[in-house]
Amino acid sequence: MKKRNSGATSPINHLCDEILVGIFMLLNVADIAAVSLVCKSWNRVCREPSLWRKLDLTSLGSPYFYIPNTREALRDKRSSTRVTQFLKYVLSLSNGNTSCIVFNYYIYLTDVHLISAAERTQNLKRLILPITGSLTRRGINAAMRCWRGLESITLTSMVKHNFLFPAIGKYCRNITEVKFTCGFLENHADALVKYTPNLRILSIRYVIVSMKGLCTVLNSLQRLEMVNICHSVIMDKPHPRSEVSVYGIGDLRSHLDISCMRKLIFCQGRRCLRCRNGHEDNNSPSRQPYGHFEDIWREDEIITLAH
Repeated sequence: MKKRNSGATSPINHLCDEILVGIFMLLNVADIAAVSLVCKSWNRVCREPSLWRKLDLTSLGSPYFYIPNTREALRDKRSSTRVTQFLKYVLSLSNGNTSCIVFNYYIYLTDVHLISAAERTQNLKRLILPITGSLTRRGINAAMRCWRGLESITLTSMVKHNFLFPAIGKYCRNITEVKFTCGFLENHADALVKYTPNLRILSIRYVIVSMKGLCTVLNSLQRLEMVNICHSVIMDKPHPRSEVSVYGIGDLRSHLDISCMRKLIFCQGRRCLRCRNGHEDNNSPSRQPYGHFEDIWREDEIITLAH
C-alpha cells in the first residue's frame, strides 16, 4: 500500500480552519479563550490574527468569565487577580496582533491590568478605558511607553488628566483622536493644546463643556477638523462672583468665527444618534442604573470613535 501523501489533506485542513475561524468570530473573548482549551487544533485556530484585531471586553456574559453590570466590578483582590490572568491568557493568543482594546465599561481597572495589557499589545492604535479604576502616574507612564503608536483614546473620569496627558506628550505623539466622557474643562483643553498638537478629532458629546475650553481647542489646535458637541451643555462663569452662563448653538455663532463653527458637530432637527435611536433600551432592568451612561460611552456621531 502506498503511503498517503501528508500534503494531500492540507486543503481540507485549511478549509476546516477557515470554517472554525468564521465560527469563532461570532464568539466573545471569554468564549474564544474557553474553546482554545478544547484541543491543540482549536488552540492553533484561536491564534488566528483576524480574531484579535479588536479585543472587545464589553460583553463577557460567559460562564467562564463574567463581569456584572455594576460600578467597580471585580474590585476585590481575588477577582482582580482573575482579570490579570485572563488578560494575560487571551493576549498570549493574540500574539501581539491587537490594535484596539475596549475595556469593559464596569470593570475596576488597576495598574497591573493596564501594564499587563500594554506589554502584550505594543502595536495598539486605539484604547477605550472603563468608568472606574485606580491608575497611578507610574502605571500610566509604563503603559504609554509601550503604546508609542497609539492614535485614539477614549477617556473617562477615572483617569487623572495631569497623569495621562504628560505621558501622552512624552510617548504617544501620534494621537489624533480623543473622546471625553467626563466634563470638558479649561485644564483639559490646555492639556490637549500642549500635549496633542496633532489632534484632528475631538468628541465631547453629552457632557458639560467649558466655553473657554472649547474656544481654546478650536483656536489653538491647527490640525483640528471635527469637534462633536451633540447634546453637550456649554457653559461658563466669566467671573468668580458672576452667575453661570449657558450657551446655545445660536450663542456660539456670535462667539466663534465661521471656520470654527464648520468644525462643530451638533444635533440639528433631532437627527443625532441619541435622538434617532431613542432611549427605550435604557429602561431594561438589567441595564439600570448605568445603561444610559454606557451608551454615551459607546456611541458617537464620529464613526471612528464609536465601538
